[in-house]
Amino acid sequence: MMNILLSKTEQDLLFLLEELTKHHDWIEIPDLAKKLNFSIEELQEHLFKLEQLFPNLLLQSSKKGIQLQFDFQNALDPRTAIFKQSETYSFLNQLFFKEGQSLEQICQALVISCERVQEIIQHLNTKLPQHYGISIQPSPLVMEGEEEDIRAFYIDYFSQSYSFLDWPFPSISEESLTNLIQLFLNAQQVSPNLSSLRQIKYTLAINLERFNKRHLIENPTPLLTSHYSSLMQIPQFEENIKKIAKKLHFEPKKETLEQIFSNPVKSPQITNNPSNGALGNIHHIQKSYRLLSQILEELAKEFHLQIENREELIWLLHYTAQSDFFHLLSNQSLDRQKSQILSSYQVEFPKLFEVSQHKFQSYLNEMGLENHPSKLQELVYTFSIQGQRILVQLLQKLPKIRVLIISHLDSHHAQNLIDTLTHYGNNLYLFDSWEESTISFSILNQIPHDIVITTFPVTNSPKPLIYNRNFSTSELFHHLHLLASQIHKERLTKS
Repeated sequence: MMNILLSKTEQDLLFLLEELTKHHDWIEIPDLAKKLNFSIEELQEHLFKLEQLFPNLLLQSSKKGIQLQFDFQNALDPRTAIFKQSETYSFLNQLFFKEGQSLEQICQALVISCERVQEIIQHLNTKLPQHYGISIQPSPLVMEGEEEDIRAFYIDYFSQSYSFLDWPFPSISEESLTNLIQLFLNAQQVSPNLSSLRQIKYTLAINLERFNKRHLIENPTPLLTSHYSSLMQIPQFEENIKKIAKKLHFEPKKETLEQIFSNPVKSPQITNNPSNGALGNIHHIQKSYRLLSQILEELAKEFHLQIENREELIWLLHYTAQSDFFHLLSNQSLDRQKSQILSSYQVEFPKLFEVSQHKFQSYLNEMGLENHPSKLQELVYTFSIQGQRILVQLLQKLPKIRVLIISHLDSHHAQNLIDTLTHYGNNLYLFDSWEESTISFSILNQIPHDIVITTFPVTNSPKPLIYNRNFSTSELFHHLHLLASQIHKERLTKS
């Protein structure tokens, strides 16, 4: 969604950088230009701009095309990289923190010409009303629209334009805000993951900034504060809030906490029924438990799985399907990442994912939740990721890759290779050495091994073969792993 706010050039650079980061090998210039719908000249211009914007970008060119090399300790996130360089995003940042400035003041602060700032405002005012129902008033510079819509926009903006560990709110203590949130989470026995907690922190920081500027939500939808009265009965709870509120510079009154903990993400389901969650009608819970228990039993039987955390997983699945707490906090970026994770696993375990998707869809239909397609992804994600050792069990059931080492030097050399390679791939491989005094193509064709490693070149080998040209052990294992991964993938597809 945030891409639409970028200029045409910035969007082009983002698409180019995203495409380059997808590949770990060479891409031919004509193929890349065609894929991105650029002319060769446009592509060359954009590549030059990328190198100007990011001097540390390791772009290599050769006859093979172009390749982006990575420093895996500090991998580049294309989106945040482009966003940080964007004049549009610099303007939005300034607008959020320094609301009410004149055009001249914001131009001076950004060191951008006023003509360019006016162009940015004009561009934003063609996109924001359509997607968020808000707009920018130029004099003085303020965001106009429903307060919920403005806050929802800024949640998207900050969540997607900053890297995961960034904290873009200098006037708010991240530690104190985290402590405040944790106080409410612990009291309600809710344990969010890192992404959900980040989303809550960003939501509350935006709410606090807007509240301090006297922008109020008329009927706030509660986030963590729906049981306010009960929470205040917990010993020390109110006292702890007061201590944290002092550090965050707000008065801990009920009305203030409701504003700070308001959830600007509109959801008719939640709005109409704020208490909707994992608790509720006992018959509804029993039905959900029975169906999920049956699904896990069927999946365990079909794929010969031992589901070690069965009870815990049932309740996790139930909560995922029935509660909208985390669903409200989801954002496009997080959903996209989960989808990518599932897609990669789906390639490796196609049958498991096909069957589990079908069963969880039936569950949603039975529970009257068929109109919530995002919940299907969440259920499959919860099952495959939070089910202890489910995927690894499928891997363990596959036969190990059999590798034959043939050394023309001596058997001790072959055994030495086996010992060192075993160190790297203990759970995946079974190694043998060739002890016979003769070897031929027909013998190679008949051996039961999946891969052969030789110390001499072999042309037109009937088996996948690696010629060990004085590779280091790690290099040799790398080549072995590439071949084995392909064999493994084929076996998983069939299983």
